[in-house]
Amino acid sequence: MYASLTIFPTRWRITGTLTTQTSLRIGSGEITEAYQDALKNDKNQSIKVDAVILDVNGQPYIPATALKGNLRAWLKNRSSDETLLTALFGSETQEQEAIGGKVNFFDATLSQQLENPAFPPSYWSAKRQANVVVGVTIDRDTRTAMEKHLFHREVVPPNLEFSVYMTAQGLEKQEVALLLAGLKGFNDAQEPITMGSDTAQNQGRFTWKSEKVECIDAEKAKKWLEQKTNEMWFNSFEPIDSKQFDNLIPQLISTHATLQLNLELIFDSPFLVNDPSLYQKGITPNHQPKRDSKGHAILPARSMRGAIRTQAERIIRTLGGKAGLLADKNEVKDGDLATQLFGTTDWKTPINISDFTLVENTGISFHQEFVSIDRFTGGSGDRLKFNAASVYKPTFTGQWSIDLERIEPWGLGLLALVIRDLCEGDITFGFGAAKGYGRCRGTLKNWSLNQIDKVADKFTLTEDKKSSLEKRELSEIKILINELVTQFRDKVGVIKNV
Repeated sequence: MYASLTIFPTRWRITGTLTTQTSLRIGSGEITEAYQDALKNDKNQSIKVDAVILDVNGQPYIPATALKGNLRAWLKNRSSDETLLTALFGSETQEQEAIGGKVNFFDATLSQQLENPAFPPSYWSAKRQANVVVGVTIDRDTRTAMEKHLFHREVVPPNLEFSVYMTAQGLEKQEVALLLAGLKGFNDAQEPITMGSDTAQNQGRFTWKSEKVECIDAEKAKKWLEQKTNEMWFNSFEPIDSKQFDNLIPQLISTHATLQLNLELIFDSPFLVNDPSLYQKGITPNHQPKRDSKGHAILPARSMRGAIRTQAERIIRTLGGKAGLLADKNEVKDGDLATQLFGTTDWKTPINISDFTLVENTGISFHQEFVSIDRFTGGSGDRLKFNAASVYKPTFTGQWSIDLERIEPWGLGLLALVIRDLCEGDITFGFGAAKGYGRCRGTLKNWSLNQIDKVADKFTLTEDKKSSLEKRELSEIKILINELVTQFRDKVGVIKNV
């Protein structure tokens, strides 16, 4: 009766929880009018919002395809064993001899709703467990909002938990270890797995918490058959200690070479990144700070990236180079240096930027009244009074993480110039730069290098230079930075003369 159990493939079940650290947007391609009461345009018409994907219960979820695809992509960049990847995930191409993967992924559904948050996200919908973010594209020449570039997108906020469930059969020990290593990639400090859109803007980040790794082999299956019970076979899974796979992980995946910069921004003026969802006509100020889940003012990664990209483009143009989005994506690599460094739809940036959070006990509430001046009469404009609530002299901290395996030496040279300008107070952030808002000076608090040997040849790092970096010898590091800046200047010169 049990002869077939001699070839019974061991079956596995892995469960855990993914908790959103930042907003998540996996779009459905549809438009929702669920926020029509809260969002109106100037003509009092309801605004249509790009919706996130929802399950049959009207709740957000993470599609199995998104989980599988991003997990595989992250592992592919860190594992040289294509055989193991194919065994887990299946063939990448639809060839005649293509095979399916051993792992079955399921949609990750919402496991715990966010109830009555103390500081709800903008345009929060408890029913949909989602909210709306409002954004606008900034014209890099005028530094003002571009006409007809206002957008409204639904997102899933931070602190929502999703249940992850996957099964597999016939996995070898190394395959289990590689799969578990991938799941731990959500917690990677340097370059974590992200999902959804706007990941370059610090969106789609998670915390992974493993719950159970279980299996049932031929012996356990035989034991279940002998019990003659009415229980289904999958109730016979038994948990195993996943720590037994930990020693295999370093042999299967490698860490990317990265440079992490921890920065502090000290403002000497009012600061404000506006959150329009907080405005209530006749009740609240016209402009109020965007806040995190703790109610503290925040400098979003999107605002930081936009400001430093603008400064980088200014530097490139000063030297006569090209800067700005190009129509032909094939030109990005050799022509548009700013796009190569900061990315576009078809080109992922090697620079990951976190949200910059408020340092405790810094910044005080500040309220200011404004009125527009009629340029013909010199008097105040009729019905053009407005006001703003902001934070006065705050300090923010955050991180830049740079993938040294993707960035070129000239790119680091350009970033060095941008950081110099940031430290000298030449970059402003947020609302009202022309009104004296958003002025700050940056400080590089500390930095760290990881796996520098992998890019030693690329950056012409001799043993002496690597030793100087390890010992943090300031004089030698300055020489290295000057060499990188020279390579940037040479790069601009070559492109300019093409």
